Amino acid sequence: MEVEKLSGRQLWVAAVTAGLSTAAAVAGRADWRWMLLAVPPGVLAFWGLLRLLGTRPLFGGARGGGLRVLYCGWAVILMAGGLERAAGRFQGEAQGQWPAGLLMILLAAPLVWMGWGKAAAFFRAAEIFWLAAAVTAGAVLAMGIFRVEGRYLTAPAAGWRESLLAGAEVLTVAVFLLPHIYKVAPAAGDERRGLGWLAVLGLLAAALAGLTAGVLSPAVAAALDRPFFVTVGLLGTSARLEGLISALWLLPDLTLIGLLSRTWGERRWPAAAVLAALALALTEGMGRAPAWLFPAGSLSLVILTVALSLGRKD
Repeated sequence: MEVEKLSGRQLWVAAVTAGLSTAAAVAGRADWRWMLLAVPPGVLAFWGLLRLLGTRPLFGGARGGGLRVLYCGWAVILMAGGLERAAGRFQGEAQGQWPAGLLMILLAAPLVWMGWGKAAAFFRAAEIFWLAAAVTAGAVLAMGIFRVEGRYLTAPAAGWRESLLAGAEVLTVAVFLLPHIYKVAPAAGDERRGLGWLAVLGLLAAALAGLTAGVLSPAVAAALDRPFFVTVGLLGTSARLEGLISALWLLPDLTLIGLLSRTWGERRWPAAAVLAALALALTEGMGRAPAWLFPAGSLSLVILTVALSLGRKD
């Protein structure tokens, strides 16, 4: 079967855009300094994964079949969490006038449609989403840098374990690029540039966390729902800015869920993955899950990827 070719840039901008969804979710819940310290080991670990796998399909052979099941199952849980998070944000903006379940269905609808297309079409769309997301994140940081209080920025925030896990939660989105790596035509410098993109994601996540703490203070941020978007609302001259940025941040949300759904394969499978995640999200169980579950699950997936890839002959 002919393999649909992708470019390294397409994959990495999709990962960075998707990671911004998680970065906004953990901002205000973690200490930006520990998140910054998580970047070098995270990049180094992913470099090791790329070296271990080489150009082989991740899901090849008997062990690869087991990995496929693990990746597909965990992707559904993460997608469900992403749907609940995005719907909860918009429900808050609408002051509860829209039921969360209906909002999740409306959010899932374009993802089901995207899932029917080919992977190359999704990753081309992610390149466009990245441009919009980068401008939005850059504008927020540019507006916020003058509102940061130094005493807030250096005040004690969340513990080091929680903060390192938050940094890991952002960076491990790159693990879901591994099923597609073999589709990339090797080019000189691609690996170095890819690791640079991952470092950029980690730095952006730490910057958003620092901005949130520096504007609100760590104590206030920890007491709020969606503290990053509350911070954004304080940067403008009216409350409309929070709603605008919240809407624009839907692009990273859609990219994250779309990337995760691609773990299920091609043809109609990504659409089926979104529907499975929607069914799980409608139970609203992800919102009651402990915060450590998501990074711990993704880190466990990394460890299992290494364990099942060692010594593979295929």
